[in-house]
Amino acid sequence: MSSASRVIAVATAEIGYKEKASNADLDSPAANAGGANWNKYARDLAAAGYYNGNKNGYEWCDVFVDWCFLKACGSKAEAQRVQCQTGPLGAAVNYSADYYKAQGRYDKTPRPGDQVFYQEGGKLVHTGIVTKVTAEQITTVEGNTSNEVRRRTHSRTDSYIAGYGHPRYEDSADVPAIAPTEKLGRAVTVTLNLLKAGSTGPQVKTVQRLLNAAGYTDAGGRTLAEDGQYGAGTKAAVAKAQKDLFPTEPAQWDGLVGARTWEGLLREMR
Repeated sequence: MSSASRVIAVATAEIGYKEKASNADLDSPAANAGGANWNKYARDLAAAGYYNGNKNGYEWCDVFVDWCFLKACGSKAEAQRVQCQTGPLGAAVNYSADYYKAQGRYDKTPRPGDQVFYQEGGKLVHTGIVTKVTAEQITTVEGNTSNEVRRRTHSRTDSYIAGYGHPRYEDSADVPAIAPTEKLGRAVTVTLNLLKAGSTGPQVKTVQRLLNAAGYTDAGGRTLAEDGQYGAGTKAAVAKAQKDLFPTEPAQWDGLVGARTWEGLLREMR
């Protein structure tokens, strides 16, 4: 099954891979490092018949993203379906953005597993994979960044960010982004319960959505099922979030959603 967590895991494992000076040592993360754009990603995609030609030796940021989807999805057909891709299947950034736009899956709201697109002078120039989202920042993994695969952090308000393509993951809702909260004409009071292992219901589902949107996963690195069941996976993701929310307070890392954790998670999504 295609999932954001699988794509993120594949991309993260490639951090540090250096492009090559020639068509040699393509499988080595560091050997034959250079600036000639040779890399294993274009080689593997050419072998899979992914594009309308071999793209090795050319700029490879979009190639890297496509390779991550190919590896995570297991087949060319599934990877291209998830990425909304239809011909002519070139390896240009604008092609990939246009595929998402044509299927109504491109906007300004990021989620983990999205493909982010960057612009310069009104032209799309670079791309990567979103691995984590907070209220202020996105974390990404990007190929062809200073001649290697790197993890980067960007402000969500950076004008360099053009938008986000939302892949058709099998474990995601058809609407790719969380809609803004509607502004009501009167105040509404909601009682937030203490949530722990064994808790069930809509408030658990809300916590799971908040954790997924912020990029927190279970102990195995998997996106949470938004099923309203507070199991071990949800507890592990809550504990990860608590370490970020309360970095100097280990006593808060208990995996329970009390008043302070509720406040922190809701603040992250404002």
